[in-house]
Amino acid sequence: MSMKNFLFIAVFACCMLSACKNAEDSIAVIWTNRTEFISYCEAFNNAQSRYKITVSYKETPSDALMAASEQPDIVIGPWLRGDETRAKFTKLGGLLSKKKIDPDIFYPLLFELGNIDGSQYLLPVSFNLPTIIFSASQKNLVKTNFTLSLEEMRELAAAYNTKNGSEYTKMGFSPRWDTDFLYVTAQGLDVSFEETKNLFSWNDKMLQELITYTRRWSEEVNTNAAAEDEFKFKYLYDPPYTLITNERCLFWYLPSDKLLALNNERLKSLDYRWMSYNGKTPVQDEIIYAGICKKAKNAAAARAFLLWFFNEESQKDMLARSQTDNMIAPSFGLAGGFSAVKNVTENIFPVYYPLLLKHSPQTDDFSAPHILPHNWLLLKKEIIFPYLRDQTRMFSGSEKPLSLNRRISDWYKKPR
Repeated sequence: MSMKNFLFIAVFACCMLSACKNAEDSIAVIWTNRTEFISYCEAFNNAQSRYKITVSYKETPSDALMAASEQPDIVIGPWLRGDETRAKFTKLGGLLSKKKIDPDIFYPLLFELGNIDGSQYLLPVSFNLPTIIFSASQKNLVKTNFTLSLEEMRELAAAYNTKNGSEYTKMGFSPRWDTDFLYVTAQGLDVSFEETKNLFSWNDKMLQELITYTRRWSEEVNTNAAAEDEFKFKYLYDPPYTLITNERCLFWYLPSDKLLALNNERLKSLDYRWMSYNGKTPVQDEIIYAGICKKAKNAAAARAFLLWFFNEESQKDMLARSQTDNMIAPSFGLAGGFSAVKNVTENIFPVYYPLLLKHSPQTDDFSAPHILPHNWLLLKKEIIFPYLRDQTRMFSGSEKPLSLNRRISDWYKKPR
């Protein structure tokens, strides 16, 4: 082989290696539990040719990130604000400006939650709010236009109760029917679950007030917890929509993503209000955030995707695209919730979700969750929810339910 040919082959090989490296650097990986991002990334990939995004589904992205030896480029999901989790992300200050991602486009409360010690590590993607649904035929009973408080619910539910002899045939509402409702009420009443070095803390005074309030509701409105349980066993096997429209119950709790994922025919028969506690509607704690990992291999592609994603026109197109996708797998809004981009939620969402024209979210009256551990979903399931169910049920004799501290201690002892 001549020296000329050898040099040509060597230069060609170097060019090929460089091309492969450049192609590899243009591909970024997202870890997320929101399958909608498969469609969003397809739209991004089609919108330009410089970068490509691939999606890897993770049931709990925060846990996956903590357990991984290698990091993806972007993580999108809930529970990313904890001490250990946020240490995995890089600062996003370089993306934030009027010409790139304008901080003013976001709901201020949600944007501020992604700011840790004065630096922005996470950007809010989507969120949900608690709603109380009721039959459209009963709307004259509810005098408020936007929100419904616990006391208003209690009064209306008590008046709605109907008995045949000693047995209830209609029951307005019980907080005990849905542990999610008890948990949202704990949020609204400032029980203040929050990450600490010893797992999590809470305001025990407010927690005990919630338990007392729930027990009193059972006894003073619905006779007792046993009557609520009997009614639930007899009648509450249908979907919430059916229970409400058949007027078996007056109220039912649904998070906004579950309500607004219903088809239009069902929504015509329903009305709703946002839950309000002391004048505030709690943002549900599974807020979806996006962050770029410190060890991202393809940070340029990751930044390009976030710049595209938080553009209002992109989000408008994603919402339009989701209407077709919903025929296959129904879901609400953007990444399963309201967009954290204020103008998108307030002006574009009602085009696709006309029910919002009646009662748009009162965003000045939001209250935010505290920072929670990356495994909060598991902690809720194995500690918080069993505690709330146990504390609000009927007791016999000298029986005492386990305290929250005891449950935490027992949880630590379990093999994992």
